[in-house]
Amino acid sequence: MNESSSPHRPLQADLPLAGEVKPQLELLGVTKRFGGVAAVDGVNLRVGKGEILGIIGPNGAGKTTLLNCISGVFRLDGGDIRWEGASIAGMAPHRVARLGIGRTFQIVRPFGSMTARENAAIGALFGSSDARKGPKEAFEIADQVLELVGLKAKAGRPVAALTIPDRKRLEVARAVATRPHLLLLDEVMAGLNNVEIDEALDMVRTVHATGVTVLLIEHVMRVIVGICDRAIVLESGRVLAEGEPEVVLRDERVIQAYLGERYAKRLRASGDEDGTN
Repeated sequence: MNESSSPHRPLQADLPLAGEVKPQLELLGVTKRFGGVAAVDGVNLRVGKGEILGIIGPNGAGKTTLLNCISGVFRLDGGDIRWEGASIAGMAPHRVARLGIGRTFQIVRPFGSMTARENAAIGALFGSSDARKGPKEAFEIADQVLELVGLKAKAGRPVAALTIPDRKRLEVARAVATRPHLLLLDEVMAGLNNVEIDEALDMVRTVHATGVTVLLIEHVMRVIVGICDRAIVLESGRVLAEGEPEVVLRDERVIQAYLGERYAKRLRASGDEDGTN
């Protein structure tokens, strides 16, 4: 986003303090409006390299809109987004992907006429500068990521023959095939049963272990507690709370705005912070 396309001048990043690790991704006063409504309202956020950061909050809080801003789907109405120190606000999604930011979508969007292997290869063909290869190498990358997410045995199956959990795995595989340095995951656990959630958790851990930073939106609280280093709570487009997941999920503001009294009673009764909501 340049100055001519935005009513706001991009904010300047603060200089890092002595010994402070420079963030890989930084959001500075990010704002996105639809008509007169601010879906994202002045959000400041830092993500460190190698971190797993969870974003939670009620429906309509601005979570997916925030990912759309980061990935270039939406242009900002204010603020700035910095990737490894340089502004990426206003960049088209394919340019953002080439910088090493991959993402999945809440509603999976596979190419229905292709096999799982062909879908994954698309990511390698049109991904980051590290991923873009010729067809032969793209299929080699596809085979690697399908094995990584547990779909190797179903590589030749058409998308129509895959279950919903497998389609979610494929969505992750296609994003990972872009060779991202940062992976944005939008509710990849939604609609899964407990066994499938455990399998998906293992998949995210495996991807993260390859050196990929992960920023994920999730409503399953045991996912947030189980794999996230930090949690950010959005409410009405603004950051309500952030910190270690166990601390955030006990914050009275978060309980009132999002988790509800039933969740709070379960915490008080059992001390179990790994429940779902």
